[in-house]
Amino acid sequence: MILQALEYEKEHGKVLDEFFLSTAGKFQTEIGKSWAAEVNARRKEQGCGKQK
Repeated sequence: MILQALEYEKEHGKVLDEFFLSTAGKFQTEIGKSWAAEVNARRKEQGCGKQK
């Protein structure tokens, strides 16, 4: 779902900071944590949201 949110931000120019903040720390498995870290890194790299 967070990957979809990242794509939505890019395609529609929307800021979904509230969604990303609500999912922070929710992932329990190592793969989930890894995916979340990767998506957040891409989000920061692409300048999405307010975390520029």
